[in-house]
Amino acid sequence: MNTVAAFGFLNNEANGEVGHMRTARHTLWGWLALTVVAVGVAVAIAIRAGTGDVDPGGLALGLVSLMLAMAGLYQATLSQASQDTDTAKIADRLAGHIRQREEEARQRLLGGSDRTIDVEFAFVPSPAHHATGAAPRGTLKDIAAYYRDLRPGRLVITGAPGAGKTVLALQLMLLLLADRAPGAPVPVRLSLSTFDPGRHGLDDWITDQLIRTFQLRPAAAAALVTARLILPVLDGLDEMDAGEAPEGDSRSAAALEAMNGYLHGTTKGQLVLTCRSTTYVALEGANLWAEDASRIDIAPVSPAAAEAFVTARARRPARWEPVLNALHAGRSSPLVQGLSTPWRLTVALAVHDERHPDGSWVRDPVELLALTPQTPERIRDHLLDLFILAASSAGGTTAPYTRTQVHDWLTVLAGYLHTNTISPREVAGRHLSGTDLVLHELWPLTGPHRARTVHVLLTVAVWATIDLPAGLLDAWQVYATNVTLMVLAGLLLGIPPWPVPSRLERASAGTRAARHQLVNGLVGGLFWGGLIVVVDLGNVVGPVAGLAYGSVVGLAGGAMVGAGLAGVLSDAPEARRSHGNASPRGVVRNDLVTGFATGLVVGLGFAPYYWFAGGPVVALGAVLIYMLLFGLGGGRALALLYNRLFRCGFRGALDSLFRPWRVFGPLFRTGAGPALGAAGVRYLAFLLCTRRYWSGQPLPWRLGRFLDWCCEAGLMRTAGIAYQFRHREIQDFLIRGPIQHDPPNRPSSARMTRP
Repeated sequence: MNTVAAFGFLNNEANGEVGHMRTARHTLWGWLALTVVAVGVAVAIAIRAGTGDVDPGGLALGLVSLMLAMAGLYQATLSQASQDTDTAKIADRLAGHIRQREEEARQRLLGGSDRTIDVEFAFVPSPAHHATGAAPRGTLKDIAAYYRDLRPGRLVITGAPGAGKTVLALQLMLLLLADRAPGAPVPVRLSLSTFDPGRHGLDDWITDQLIRTFQLRPAAAAALVTARLILPVLDGLDEMDAGEAPEGDSRSAAALEAMNGYLHGTTKGQLVLTCRSTTYVALEGANLWAEDASRIDIAPVSPAAAEAFVTARARRPARWEPVLNALHAGRSSPLVQGLSTPWRLTVALAVHDERHPDGSWVRDPVELLALTPQTPERIRDHLLDLFILAASSAGGTTAPYTRTQVHDWLTVLAGYLHTNTISPREVAGRHLSGTDLVLHELWPLTGPHRARTVHVLLTVAVWATIDLPAGLLDAWQVYATNVTLMVLAGLLLGIPPWPVPSRLERASAGTRAARHQLVNGLVGGLFWGGLIVVVDLGNVVGPVAGLAYGSVVGLAGGAMVGAGLAGVLSDAPEARRSHGNASPRGVVRNDLVTGFATGLVVGLGFAPYYWFAGGPVVALGAVLIYMLLFGLGGGRALALLYNRLFRCGFRGALDSLFRPWRVFGPLFRTGAGPALGAAGVRYLAFLLCTRRYWSGQPLPWRLGRFLDWCCEAGLMRTAGIAYQFRHREIQDFLIRGPIQHDPPNRPSSARMTRP
């Protein structure tokens, strides 16, 4: 465990030469603050020693142990800081995570198939200052070679809605990762919908996304961006504004300005950008474009390419002959325009290749020829309508979702994203995304205050319940005082708008990262063990026994954390797997598990002391209380209010139960204690606020499970720790109107148990 990172004394940032200076400055101030606290504790203990409350021998032994532990902790911190700036190794590890994540994303976008349309694209010159080396034309298969010829490596991918911009960008990323040399830049796909150019620079935003999505250490993320070892693949410039024709004062225009200021030495920094053609042309009309970049525009799918795709993917291509003949006959007909993108063709195949359990076909492709009126928009909506219905019956599920439920719940989420797009919203300093659904950050859907208020009430209710022994064993006045202070502590948890989730992870045994992690845990354990001796045990069991107990508890707790709880309070990339390899709902689950597991470790570490002070029942109660407090995000708030909350006159066993918290109080009062579990509790509060009897925007209790099912059914996809609609056309369609086909309450017919 990286103890310094765990309790927030240091805020290391690596930003080139300036970054090293910042790191040194933050390290200096952090250790200065820690030294001042230690001296303060020593003075307080010395005063108590004068009154006979502390054994002088125990005090001396404890202070020696404390100083040795601090010295070891400082050396461990320097070692971690040096690893954070080893950018080449960090980039290599990140590349492996990105490759696995984007392979899964590409598979979902293609509907579980490996067959794609080899779309063609053409180079479109910018008004001025475009990249050199751009060929006039290219295809999906040779996109990597096309990109490598550009000088500098700046590419803008444009096309119509559904033209395959994201698939083309993913193809480029995977080909670059397949041939990537060690230490080379890592392509990372980022959604521009959360970028606020008026508040953050592009460097800072990319750094924040690396920390938020991949949970890299701030110093490591900043070092990667500064060294330009991140190739940002910026997806969705057209999703930053509501209209398709943004002007010079729009968010997308400001984003382009930020990209033009993104440098690598004396030249423009490498990047890849995707945008709808109409939006990009409008920005060019406002005299804004990506400078020193090559713009390519994806061509509509030709009838020949459509026929090749249908022949390759359809279960019985002969059923599609009437449609293919119509495509060849009328090259400018509404049918050709309606099926001119890979996305529309994929949807058409999905809905018309659906079968009944007896093997018969649910629909005939010839229905496309009978639509009236025969317009591209009518064909689009017809296909999307059927696609949602077909997904409800063809996707696997572990719950009996009806088609009405699927439609209603997705419409609520689509409406929330649509609102964020048409009137850009900011809540507590963060611009709300128009495409990303992150579970623990969805709470603004219910309003800016409701979920945060429920979060506070939930926390206070549980704390008040577990503190009832104070009233039963001590005095109800003490209990009333504690509850009042718990309300204040709950406000500390509820006021921070964006809780940061923690993660429980275990490093692979025998690796350098595991050894480093174990050493950090042992050093940190000795540190806290020394504090236990200084503050509490020296005058209770004697100096020798106190030192032995503090060392044993510290080493045992440090070993437990170092060997089995890597990443609980440290986000070092060496001790983590990528979040992209798991469902986004795992972020919330891991946060709650981390809180409870950390509380268990802390409680077990002090269990011998509780047993000695009050017996086995008190020890067991202490372990359970620690689990609840940490699991509900109470670490930080309890620490901030420690001196008042746990020194209110408890008597006997209850006073002994909370005595070890006095060890943490002086250091936690800096406000840097962890809030483990807070993100998970915020998500639970949000779900409470979306009950049908309370909210006009109902959502399922197990929202993450439902969204995972939607990903399997092809309606949603994952992007890092966020869910997104599989295509923007689905999101827009749900806003426009209800489903028209089939009985609305027909339950889904196929189910599948999740592995």
